[in-house]
Amino acid sequence: MSRFALACTLASFAAVAPAAPIPKAVSEQEQLATLWGTTEGQGEFELKGKQLTLRSPLQPAAGLIKSSAPSVPRAYRTVTGDFEAVAKLIEAAPPLKDARHNDSWPATRAGIFVSGDNHAIELHLYQYHTKQKGELGDLNRTLWIDTWYPQGGSGSSLKQPEAGKTIHLKLARKGKTVTAAYSFNGTEWADARIPRADMVFPDEVKLGVYLAPSTYQIASATFDSFVVSQPKGEKKK
Repeated sequence: MSRFALACTLASFAAVAPAAPIPKAVSEQEQLATLWGTTEGQGEFELKGKQLTLRSPLQPAAGLIKSSAPSVPRAYRTVTGDFEAVAKLIEAAPPLKDARHNDSWPATRAGIFVSGDNHAIELHLYQYHTKQKGELGDLNRTLWIDTWYPQGGSGSSLKQPEAGKTIHLKLARKGKTVTAAYSFNGTEWADARIPRADMVFPDEVKLGVYLAPSTYQIASATFDSFVVSQPKGEKKK
């Protein structure tokens, strides 16, 4: 066969060969679901790379995290059995000092939570302006832990973080025991005492990140990652 004939044969084959399938475009909603789970509540969810920014509407959050459908913007996964969940909070906007608010004082909370059967634990960065005799004070920033149960709730301050520092937040369960911890480098962890340690969660729980302002402002919080796995030392079933 001549070179000319061979070239024509190859060209003819190329013309009838099926084209490679075009990869299906992945929507932002699908990326959100893959990286962060289910999103719900009032507000916006913006994905940049793997980072998720939550933004509240121009109103305070309504409903506690333990509620089945609170208005706080949150992203969560439904998990059964033992777990270890770690979220990395890289930025959270403080409350505006002069913002109208529906709580005792202007405040924002951003962090990680576990909820189920009308119980919940929130481990978060709490930023607020206290009010004395009608006058608002300077901004306070502290790591805080809250527990919620059918009879009410209780919480306590853990540590004042340095401004601009990334905060790693961890919730874990082994058996019936739920533990909490925090870190500023992702390797050295400090235990966070849970105010009410006798809470019993159902086997299936929601684990996620959230933002909850008490102010009439557009608040925001950015998380760099949210990883849910089995506790270390256990093999995945």
